[in-house]
Amino acid sequence: MKPLNRILVAPLNWGLGHATRCIPIIQELLRYPVEVILASDGRALQLLKKEFPQLTCLELPAYQIHYRSTNMTWNIGQQMPKILRAIYQERQAIQRIIHDHHIDLIISDNRYGCYHSSVRTFFMTHQI
Repeated sequence: MKPLNRILVAPLNWGLGHATRCIPIIQELLRYPVEVILASDGRALQLLKKEFPQLTCLELPAYQIHYRSTNMTWNIGQQMPKILRAIYQERQAIQRIIHDHHIDLIISDNRYGCYHSSVRTFFMTHQI
């Protein structure tokens, strides 16, 4: 098995929960001889830049989700076209990132477009 050299950690930016739960994972990865690259958008990316100023940070397309109702199904259903478009744009960005940065492993926290058929990917979720 090929040794891991570059790991992309990509948390979703729907609040700061995804980014904050990635912080201990990133800290643990930094204990090993690997290069960690971060990718997100908005406040999540800003938090990661502040916590890890020494790491490369890349911007991914924003989902721009809004919660206008207390009904989560309604909120997501109304925004599904926008979500699917963001996932498509994310896939395009990941293709470029893998090519440009020679990524060996992806850790995606609820970013459905952050995967590639030739790169081992771990998908973190809190959904059932």
